[in-house]
Amino acid sequence: MKVGYLGPKGTFSYEACKNSYEENIEKTPYKTIRETILALEKNEIDEAIVPIENSLQGCVTEAIDTLIENEYIKVTGEHILKINQNLMAKENYKLEEIKEIYSHPQALAQCRNYIQENLKNANIIEVSSTALSAKEVSQRKFAACICNLDCLSEYNLNLLQANIQDNNSNETKFWKLSKSNISPENANTMSMLFSTKHTPGALYNALSIFNKYNLNLTKIESRPAKTKLGEYYFLVDIEINKTSYSHALEELKETVGFYRILGIYHKGE
Repeated sequence: MKVGYLGPKGTFSYEACKNSYEENIEKTPYKTIRETILALEKNEIDEAIVPIENSLQGCVTEAIDTLIENEYIKVTGEHILKINQNLMAKENYKLEEIKEIYSHPQALAQCRNYIQENLKNANIIEVSSTALSAKEVSQRKFAACICNLDCLSEYNLNLLQANIQDNNSNETKFWKLSKSNISPENANTMSMLFSTKHTPGALYNALSIFNKYNLNLTKIESRPAKTKLGEYYFLVDIEINKTSYSHALEELKETVGFYRILGIYHKGE
């Protein structure tokens, strides 16, 4: 089996992939989250694992928007990864010697206070993954990267400081994706999209259905429908039980303008 992830080796996506799949599977890196998902759509890989939400920075919009555009891709599971960000460089530089900082935008945002306090004179350069920042810095003088500890040995770097994230309650949720539409026997979560009609109380009416059937919403957020200003998709995660969620879906179908199930799966690995 081939599983795609945001590469190169050393990314948090790679760590999530290692944690979620058997060691002997073929792990295939891609340059962006979008490319990873589209590779699944094109049947280049059998499954994919992508970051979908961070506890500090919120949703990963690139992943959500790409999933919205590709209706045949399903969520089959999730993996929660504790995130520790680390400052590394080619040489054991002093902080005041560093002229450039490379990393993924999410990692940079998670270390904003540390950067302002310790590296405020360095130029910030965004790249498509934390591991790519390590690869870049391994070839540059007076440059540092913010990345996963795996990058130390992978790119022969020096650790300048560990755990530099501004908040230690830093976790990322990854979704496992497939074209399979089979939900496991122990499924306890449903992720879905819906849009409401342009009538007063439309969103309230939709959400009240979940309350009516005693279904707990663990997440709700909106994304632009990319049709016209003011039109949105709502992405929700719902704790389900087998006796009531199907009835809720039947009623929701009559209430909203559109809905699509992204996946029914077991939450919590």
